Amino acid sequence: MLSYGTIISMITPQLPVQDLINDNLTSEVQAADAFNTNAKTAVKEIILRHLIESILKKNDKAGVTSGVTIMDLQDQRTLVGRNQDTEHFAASINKIPVALLVLEDLRAGTLDLDQMMTWQASDRRAGFGVYDQPGSPLQAPLRDVLFDMLNQSGNTAVRILVNYGLDGSAAVNARFAAKPQLPHTYLIPLDANRFFLGNSTTHDSLWAMDQLLKTQDEPGAFIKNALVTNIFTDFGVRSQLAGNDYIVLANKIGLLDDVDGNNRHDVGIIYNTKTNKSYGYSFFTTSPFDSPAATPQADQSLKDMGRTLLRFSGDRVQEMAEPFMSQRSQYTPESKILY
Repeated sequence: MLSYGTIISMITPQLPVQDLINDNLTSEVQAADAFNTNAKTAVKEIILRHLIESILKKNDKAGVTSGVTIMDLQDQRTLVGRNQDTEHFAASINKIPVALLVLEDLRAGTLDLDQMMTWQASDRRAGFGVYDQPGSPLQAPLRDVLFDMLNQSGNTAVRILVNYGLDGSAAVNARFAAKPQLPHTYLIPLDANRFFLGNSTTHDSLWAMDQLLKTQDEPGAFIKNALVTNIFTDFGVRSQLAGNDYIVLANKIGLLDDVDGNNRHDVGIIYNTKTNKSYGYSFFTTSPFDSPAATPQADQSLKDMGRTLLRFSGDRVQEMAEPFMSQRSQYTPESKILY
């Protein structure tokens, strides 16, 4: 009768002792590497939260109302969250969810990037966009209008897309309301064809940005390019890029000075093409209109939080021409616009 040991030896592959040792060592090294990586990541995240909170304390002291959402988009994990569901007047940030509706219609075939959009001179609104300028065209392909809204934050462009592409602000609000992820995002209609850009939160706006950039088909890639190359290079997070070609930033800003509060917002996604990691952020600040210190602090806080998150994301400083504190945006804030 065969012994138990003999039977086991017959059905178990015979490996050299050294192979068994090497396999065990490899497993232990891999486990140690994984532990070290996880530990380093945990420490980095603790430092990130501490630095962001220290910046927000300066905002608190200056009377700035702040909201922050920072996420690791690989696992949809919130790294930093503060006042994520507190509504602010969104200013141009609400061009992000408007663009999301346009993208949905492009994919559904009810809109086309090459279709011609036509509008009236009375639709023109002041701003940085091509179609905001006096004497600008009153007709253009939808792709040009969409690019103008996202790349140059065109104000006439958002009016064209809402009223002539999406059936007006009431229809847009109905579609926002149908998305449970946008409970605090809405336009403010004044009448059948005029509206303010309305409210949003850091949580809502980052979700909309993530959805806008998640799928890189033709219209998705077009929109990403518009946001990656936007003209606002010396404001907020974009002003703090260290210049590494493996860091890609797609973002949208909102600037508004109004008696109800000055708004300084920045929402975007940072891609590290070396590590294939991406991080989403949404920074909202609202300052008292009559405070000489609050709005400059809010401006600076976007830069400071942006610099902190960029370094966390892997952006490495190469050479800075001047200190961060001395950077100023050449773009003057808008007043509240009736679209």
